[in-house]
Amino acid sequence: ASIEASRGELEKAKADAEATAALFNDFVKTFQRMIQAGHLQLVVRHGRIVLALQSEVLFDKGKAEIRQEGRTALAEIAQALKGLKDRRFQVAGHTDSHPIHNADFPSNWELSSARAVEVVKFLVGEGVPSAILSATGYAEYQPVATNQTTDGRAKNRRIEITLEPGVGSLLQMPQMKM
Repeated sequence: ASIEASRGELEKAKADAEATAALFNDFVKTFQRMIQAGHLQLVVRHGRIVLALQSEVLFDKGKAEIRQEGRTALAEIAQALKGLKDRRFQVAGHTDSHPIHNADFPSNWELSSARAVEVVKFLVGEGVPSAILSATGYAEYQPVATNQTTDGRAKNRRIEITLEPGVGSLLQMPQMKM
């Protein structure tokens, strides 16, 4: 029975991987124009689909109000997210390593968090159910490029919308004893 159970688990894992690949391909088709324009990057990181938007598309420097160009991009993303059933998304704000100190944001933590919350509120306003969204700020602590160059810092200033895994695709937790 254990060989059959392992075979079943492998088949489930294969089906989950194929479903993720199909969803990724659908996202590429949906967002082709935004990807080609350089406004959106679509990647799979740690087995999760991530839509990354550079902060310059969405926000003015040091601000959390969404610019008109950003509203247009997010409205297009909202249309795709509304069509996905039984999925959850985390909106994460990221900054570069340059510290911010102003009246609105005493640190990059506040700036990255405020930007993520603004994106969530905008998506909800576009009809994405609030129950499937969460917001978080990572400040400068999850860079995707070096902070030693202008280009690297620009890549690190971003909003990421991550498709959270379904419960069925999570590994089983081992029994814990106390």
